[in-house]
Amino acid sequence: MAQSNESPEMSDVASPSVASHHSGGKRWLRIAKILIAIAVIVGLFFAVRSAVRQWQNERDRVVAQIREIDLQIAAADDSITTTRLHEQRDALRRSIPTLDNIRWSRISIAALLYAAGTLVSGMVLRGWLSVLGHRPPAAIVIAAQTLGHIGKYVPGKAMVVVLRVGVLKRCAVPVMPATISVFLETFMMMAVGAAVAGIVIVTLPVPTWMMVAAGTGAVLASIPTMPPVLQIVTTRLMRRSSDLGHHAWLACVKGWVWSTVGWILIGGSFAMIVTAIPTAAPPESTAQLLAIATASISLAMVIGFASLLPGGAGIRELVLTTLLGLVTGPTHALLAAIMARMIFIAVECLMASLAWLYVQQCLEPVRHEICTVNQ
Repeated sequence: MAQSNESPEMSDVASPSVASHHSGGKRWLRIAKILIAIAVIVGLFFAVRSAVRQWQNERDRVVAQIREIDLQIAAADDSITTTRLHEQRDALRRSIPTLDNIRWSRISIAALLYAAGTLVSGMVLRGWLSVLGHRPPAAIVIAAQTLGHIGKYVPGKAMVVVLRVGVLKRCAVPVMPATISVFLETFMMMAVGAAVAGIVIVTLPVPTWMMVAAGTGAVLASIPTMPPVLQIVTTRLMRRSSDLGHHAWLACVKGWVWSTVGWILIGGSFAMIVTAIPTAAPPESTAQLLAIATASISLAMVIGFASLLPGGAGIRELVLTTLLGLVTGPTHALLAAIMARMIFIAVECLMASLAWLYVQQCLEPVRHEICTVNQ
């Protein structure tokens, strides 16, 4: 019988060394998680503070206009001018949002629609994971997708990928397929958003750069999701032949359908926000408002994503004010854009908290077990 060459003394020395190695790895993992949490919290803080400041600045600007009109009324010397100035002042006063005149029921509906719109994109992510041979539970994929939304408020937006891949990895999905799937879902969502926006804005008197941005965004974001291109990319990245076959085309079609539904829900959410804020000149047509709101928020989020700025800060408001302002006026459009940012952040934080709790409860007890069924 062969005898072991390792003495008990060597075993006693090796075991603490291995234990120390594992302990060190866990320590660095905890530190990484803490740093990620800090980065996300700081990003969210600055996004919220910027939105609140914008809201207050816009209100102050309207109040300053009212004061200027009051001075003009005092100096007016004929009844026609006075009447016209009084109408302008009353219209501006009605457009100032307060806690009393904001329609909070519509804000609640907007929050629910936005939540539904973000959940839909989880199905797109699951479709691409399936193409690459991994089928984790739908609830886990949606949780990963939901957690990733708060990562976009960190500069560079790489945190979106880190958060989503981190959850999928704990569910036994390898890093490379998970990363590819996250990018594909993002590209498809941006492509569909640009296409939806382009269909509407070609009928509107908007700046040329917006039309070009919508068309270019739709084409460039669509290219990586085309199965022939995807075949080449996945084969090189995964260092093995990836015969995607008809599954990739099916995922592509389903992805466009799911993404379109998602953008319609998000557009409906933004339309509800627009109608929740008081205005002196409400939109004439509900259908027109829904179309322009969907196009506005789609293009704003696409261009904001391409800018790589945290949450598309500033870019999103510029696009929304330019497009929506054609229907509601620039002041009301800007207020709606700022309100949308605050509501979207609140919804994303709440959903991310629920997703994190779900992941902790479902994956922690079985983090060393395989919870996927690979094709």
